[in-house]
Amino acid sequence: MKLALFPAVISLLTAPALAADTLVKMDAQQIEHLDVRVAKPEIVNALPLAWAPARVVIPPDREFIVSAPQAGVITRIDVALGSSVAPGQVVAEMQSPDLLTLQRDLLNAATEYELAGSKLNRDQKLLDEGVISKLRWQETRSTFDKAQANLRQAEQVLDASGMSAKDIAELKRTRSISNTLLLRTPIRGVLLERLATVGQRVSMLAPLFRIGNVDQLWLEIDMPQERLSEIRLKDRVELDSPRIRATIIEVSQNVRPDSQTALVRAVIDEHDDSVRAGQNVNVQVMHASTDFICRVPLAAIISQDGRQYVFVRTSDGFAVRPVKVAAVDGRQAIIHEGLTADDRVAVQGVAALKGAWTGLGGGDE
Repeated sequence: MKLALFPAVISLLTAPALAADTLVKMDAQQIEHLDVRVAKPEIVNALPLAWAPARVVIPPDREFIVSAPQAGVITRIDVALGSSVAPGQVVAEMQSPDLLTLQRDLLNAATEYELAGSKLNRDQKLLDEGVISKLRWQETRSTFDKAQANLRQAEQVLDASGMSAKDIAELKRTRSISNTLLLRTPIRGVLLERLATVGQRVSMLAPLFRIGNVDQLWLEIDMPQERLSEIRLKDRVELDSPRIRATIIEVSQNVRPDSQTALVRAVIDEHDDSVRAGQNVNVQVMHASTDFICRVPLAAIISQDGRQYVFVRTSDGFAVRPVKVAAVDGRQAIIHEGLTADDRVAVQGVAALKGAWTGLGGGDE
């Protein structure tokens, strides 16, 4: 779809009042004979600026990497590329000899903690009975605090290694160690990229899966640099197929040397399953305006002596109303000045009305 912009759109905001209407007198019978049809203008709240290519992307704060918490070998992958995942869902399994060492350290720390706790309880009773000094009790308490800190540290190391709190509690209860590590996704989203294969040996913190939350998506628009001055934050971006409505949140301050375009970023207002990350689309940028703007069929517009007019229905026929056309979008004309919401504009039989008007003394087109 092509978008033709009329020059000096900004000057329309300060244009002088349009000239008074000329009346083409017609009664109802003549209007019916000429098969003239009228319609109210469609009110819009934005001026179309331009069409531009865009990409649907995931915001950077909604992308996550599942990495290998320990060095090991990938033994199983449970989720296919492009599949949806839930928080805490297992996406892969790996075996890590280092995990055995960490679990052993936890069990040793748990044993020392239990022993230190028993000694502290014993010395507390002896202190209450006056058998030992308070200094002896303080030494026992210090040993208990260190054992407790070592246990918490061992638990946190295992937690960072991918073991859940439930698995750690089960390990302390059963005291049965295993080198199997389950990798889980931290968010609800979609598996965007798989960086590992079954049987692959990976190092610690190696990225394995990229997962994105697609509840909110952005549009990254490549806008020609000569149009950047016309764009404002909170301007609208529209596309009908698939139906997208977005709001501009950022206009880049740098221009790409190769294409002479700048990045304009917009957030899509509502999630739509027909819009997917990575999709390339063409969008229309709309400049928001508080002025009265309306849309009429292009067939309703006539040109005469370098100006544009429409025929507005009155009780005596049709008023020839001069208008300011801000843009032409396909088969629609965007009117910036000259009409009101209550006007009824001729959209059919316009040629006959023009003939009647010019026959009354109008000049040639």
